[in-house]
Amino acid sequence: MGKGLKLTKKDLKELKEEMRRNRQQRMEFIDMYAEWLKKTPNKVWSRQQAKYFNK
Repeated sequence: MGKGLKLTKKDLKELKEEMRRNRQQRMEFIDMYAEWLKKTPNKVWSRQQAKYFNK
């Protein structure tokens, strides 16, 4: 088996922090989208979903 990518402790720490930030951003987007869905009429958001899924 070949040599793999060697990461330093600093690299691992930075990677872990980046993963934490990415997860936080995803959660914020989910919360924002859920709020938008709650306040947007079904006709509006279903039309947008139809455009997305019929590409």
